[in-house]
Amino acid sequence: PASSFLKLLEMLEDLKKEELEKFKWFLRDRDVLVELQPISESKLEKASTCDLVDLVVQTYTEKSVEVTKKVFRKINRNDLVQKLSDTASRKVLENVSLFHPKMELIQRVSNIEPILDELLKEKVIQQESYDRIRALQTSQEKMRELYSGPLKAGSASKDVFYQILQTHERLLLNDLYDAQQ
Repeated sequence: PASSFLKLLEMLEDLKKEELEKFKWFLRDRDVLVELQPISESKLEKASTCDLVDLVVQTYTEKSVEVTKKVFRKINRNDLVQKLSDTASRKVLENVSLFHPKMELIQRVSNIEPILDELLKEKVIQQESYDRIRALQTSQEKMRELYSGPLKAGSASKDVFYQILQTHERLLLNDLYDAQQ
């Protein structure tokens, strides 16, 4: 169950750009959603992959699995419908509030240097921010500075940050996920 959040995120990340656009389009289609409320175009337009998972869960709560399967069928991704039928994947949409608590991450990320290196490499932060953050004394101060500056730039930078966290702090993310269950 700990990795099921990541599974769903990976499912959406595996979609081709065109499929992801169709996925978003069907989430605003009243005919597909029948009695359920569509998600507004303005929210979907700006939504990163993480935001999209969050929007589906917030909007459809216990019907999230059903809605996601329906949309996957509409975009001809029955392989993902099958994956979502696995009980581990279902738990993600049924039980979880999807963005890990910021305070927990600030307190518990311990090895921030490789994360900063990758954020610089991916151009989420500039050299000046990188140097300023590296100069701070503690991991907590570095994480706070990241959240108060570069990660406010928008959902694209948060997506990159989250993917980097998955690489360097997978066990921590799994632990935070388990704590939310």
